[in-house]
Amino acid sequence: MRVFSRFALVVILAVAVVPSLYADHLTGDCPLTLVGQSAPPATSFALSPHGVWRFGSQVYVLRGQTLSTYTITDVGDMQLAREDFVGSMASRESNGGTAFQNGFLFLSSEAGLEVYDLRAVRAGGNAPILISRMPGVHYRRLAVSGNMLAALYPSTDLPCYPTGTSYCSNQIDLYSINNVFTPIRVGSISSLGSFLLGYNDIAFNYGFLVATAEGGTIVYDISNPAIPGFVSSLGTPGKFLASDGAGFLGIGNDGAIEMCTITTGGALSPFITYTLPALTVEHSNPIAFHWQAWIDNQTYRLITLVEERDPQKIYTPARTIAFDVFDFTAPQYEGSDPRLYEAVSRVDDDEVKWNPVAVGPLVYVVGETTGLETYGACGQMTGHIDWDGTFALSCGGAELRGWVTGDQKIANVEIFLDNGSLGAASINTVVRPDVSSRTPVSNWRIGVNLDQTPRGVHTLRAVATDTFGNRRQFASVNVFFNGPGGNCVSRRRTAGK
Repeated sequence: MRVFSRFALVVILAVAVVPSLYADHLTGDCPLTLVGQSAPPATSFALSPHGVWRFGSQVYVLRGQTLSTYTITDVGDMQLAREDFVGSMASRESNGGTAFQNGFLFLSSEAGLEVYDLRAVRAGGNAPILISRMPGVHYRRLAVSGNMLAALYPSTDLPCYPTGTSYCSNQIDLYSINNVFTPIRVGSISSLGSFLLGYNDIAFNYGFLVATAEGGTIVYDISNPAIPGFVSSLGTPGKFLASDGAGFLGIGNDGAIEMCTITTGGALSPFITYTLPALTVEHSNPIAFHWQAWIDNQTYRLITLVEERDPQKIYTPARTIAFDVFDFTAPQYEGSDPRLYEAVSRVDDDEVKWNPVAVGPLVYVVGETTGLETYGACGQMTGHIDWDGTFALSCGGAELRGWVTGDQKIANVEIFLDNGSLGAASINTVVRPDVSSRTPVSNWRIGVNLDQTPRGVHTLRAVATDTFGNRRQFASVNVFFNGPGGNCVSRRRTAGK
């Protein structure tokens, strides 16, 4: 019933009369702005697989053989609880497979299949513990559900990539993790000789194994992993999958993502197709959807990344250029840019971002050079600090500005430098045509004197409180200060004639 109600909601909205399509509540709105970031670990990003996972009140981030454990503060910022260098980790491939379940982390790369126990990794706890390593296997996609782990080396990464031919195939290996200390391979599913040609990605929905391939997408019943059973299929081929583990599944390709509902019996039903935004005008290189995406089934949105591709390499991202967030509840009405059912948010860093994960009101991504970044998510307070360098400060006092919006009226904005308050900002509602938002945008400004700020990198944070008393950090920026005497500019007055 839950899946049917979601599907019915989309259908009802899709057939709404055209004039109502301009109503605010039928417009997709999810501008993502940077609200916090942590310094990247000293170890190289390429030293291991990577990922972001939620476990109770903690968030684990694996990046470059360093596992960082975070707790979330009451204003939405992250607090580092501990950081562990995982010296026992043999994986050293940034494109390796990762999966997480019930406190256990599964990794795979050229080193084989590794399992780590993270259940006691917390403030005052212990470091990750290697509990199993199986050499001789190599995977780049992992999916876990219950007592079953599925593993795959995608066909797009094979030397004999199957471009319409059936002689280049691969297989999905199934492992029993009843005893997580000793995973046992209990079955395999080969694409050899089938219409699927080669598997590209795997996911679990309602305990069924879903695989997308060059020839289509298929659902398997692996309750008996030695003899996997066919459940349903679609003719839609895919390079990657986005899954919420339950009723939603996205079948992704470079230029489009087909969203499907899946029933508790494993039947797939497409309901909408999302395509790339109009960003090619500003980029000479081809653009594509990143192969990792997140379905937020609390707000009925698909959170994706758009990347610019390296024209000299196959399927290799050059940089991430934007978030692209699609709203399932908004009608798929065309004729505007961005379209009414999507929100495109540019990113400023010249890097590739990975592993988008929504945790409550926040979206986390792992940057290759910036480390873990936190973005304000859909339906919450979001905004911007229109300042990122001391060259704009006047000695003796200057003004900082920005904007903020939210589902409720913003009552107060407080500005912090590191953990010290600079005071409350004044708020006005001057129109901001440069900000695309369904809700009214408020401008804020505050007078500050930062002349004596010590030399080094300091974090400027903006925290808003709405009329319901909800308090949330909505923007953050790191600024390098040269130190007293070098933090501002004394501007000369010009003589009048």
